Amino acid sequence: MLESLKQLWKILTPLDKRKVVYVLILVMGMALVESAGVISIMPFLAVLSNSAAIETTPILQKIYVYLAVDDAKQFIVYLGLFSFFIVVFSAILKIVTQYAVNRFSNLQRHYFSERLLKIYLNQKYEFYIQRNSSELIKNVLSEVDQLILTMILPALTMLSYGVVLLAMIGILLVYDPIMAIATACILTGFYLAIYMSVKARLKKIGKEYTQANKERYQNCQEALAGIKDVIINNAKQSYIEQFEKSSRVFARHFATRDTLGQIPLNIIETVGYGLLIAVAIFLVQSGKDVSHILPILGLYGFAAYRMLPAAQNIYRSMSQLKFSEQVLKVLTPEFELEKKSEELDSCVSGVAIKLEKIIRIENIHFSYPSRLDKPVLKNFSIEIPKNSSLGIMGKSGSGKSTLMDIMLGLLIPTHGKIYIDDIELSEGNVRNWRSIVGYVPQFIYLADKSIAENIAFGIPKNQIDLEQVKKVAKLAQIDSFITQDLKNGYAEVVGEKGVMLSGGQRQRIGIARALYKNPKVLFMDEATSALDTETEKAVNASIRNLNGKITMVIIAHRWSAIESCNQILEL
Repeated sequence: MLESLKQLWKILTPLDKRKVVYVLILVMGMALVESAGVISIMPFLAVLSNSAAIETTPILQKIYVYLAVDDAKQFIVYLGLFSFFIVVFSAILKIVTQYAVNRFSNLQRHYFSERLLKIYLNQKYEFYIQRNSSELIKNVLSEVDQLILTMILPALTMLSYGVVLLAMIGILLVYDPIMAIATACILTGFYLAIYMSVKARLKKIGKEYTQANKERYQNCQEALAGIKDVIINNAKQSYIEQFEKSSRVFARHFATRDTLGQIPLNIIETVGYGLLIAVAIFLVQSGKDVSHILPILGLYGFAAYRMLPAAQNIYRSMSQLKFSEQVLKVLTPEFELEKKSEELDSCVSGVAIKLEKIIRIENIHFSYPSRLDKPVLKNFSIEIPKNSSLGIMGKSGSGKSTLMDIMLGLLIPTHGKIYIDDIELSEGNVRNWRSIVGYVPQFIYLADKSIAENIAFGIPKNQIDLEQVKKVAKLAQIDSFITQDLKNGYAEVVGEKGVMLSGGQRQRIGIARALYKNPKVLFMDEATSALDTETEKAVNASIRNLNGKITMVIIAHRWSAIESCNQILEL
């Protein structure tokens, strides 16, 4: 558990750590006020049971004289009101402290999620090839929630109630060291025995719980993302059964965790009540009169009222921390990726890439990490002069799209270099390079936003140049459909993944998107493959009109798409 807390502390930023310190200071203040509340009940009960205590107790006598009260009854009222005031102030401070803890933990949920999403989006393209997107989504949304609910909140709870428990034991130590030590040993021994007996079980179900959560997300995403194939292939029941299996494990282990966390509560309440009765009997048997017994019972009763919930919350927090060790094991390596993204940011260069003369590819060699023994490209070289066009053909798997991804800077070649004029393309200047290129993939991604927002992809809505949107839509042969067939025109929302549009319409929006930023280089990967023959001719005619105006690299299966290119490359 201590190792988990150390790992948790490591992934906090310096600002987060300062906030933790502030919260702990507030918690310690709350514990001190709670202690004062417990102490304040004793003089009240002492004078209530025997007014002679005013004369026999020096502190009470001084307070009595200072207040200049008329008689013992008035003094009892003052002591009672003072004790009540301390308890009320303690309750208010407890509410403020709880708000501070809840605010910190829930804002930390936001900071962690935002930070993790930023880390993921700053990774190289190769990272996404090797990772399942459902796992990344689960980490950002679900695992971060679990980290807060079952790690950070329990850790703060354990620390805050630990301070309260220590303060109560400290008060009892001052009054009766033997009784205080006995109480501390009984509580610690009881909870420690239960924790040691269930911690192995908590660790096991915590691991299964995390795996089940991963499978839940993956099943949902696969079923809903491929809903058309799921329906056509009658695969609905298969996905439902897979989800039901992992969801049941997830729910069952969650229930087990909560049950194991609550086990000692009823038992310790009974034990505490029994100990209080035992203290009363012991005091009576020792010959003390009621005037002495009542204040002592009041002190122990009020201390127990504070100590038992504190001990229970500490135990429950410890069980949650043990249960959630696997969540921390999942997220710790993810947050360590932040160093890599910071290294990438640090090597970003301000060197402008303009493409004045030529794109030069020299001796490129590339293999995917999972197939290092099977190179996709080997000793490949080519030159593409500015404002010329290169058409690429080849069988599936010949390396066409891989070559384009390398030219886009998405993949880093194993060997070889790419030059834009005389500037070598590197991690430091690849963002500048992408700012002057447009890209049309084979499968167009459309967000669940308006047509205009999808064409001006990534541009804030209030900064979109609508005239430019209309201009490139006309070039992509999609303007007439938008203005004549859509009720809201360019403001029409396309639905998730453009489900309201045909494949050809999605493809033309993708072409318009690539042209929106007036690129100097246009990359097209099977950009017209989803178009009907007539529309393809119209789009190809628009593309041919760009010949000599911008540099183009076009991958196609059909000769008609690349016949007008200056160079033809067959892989």
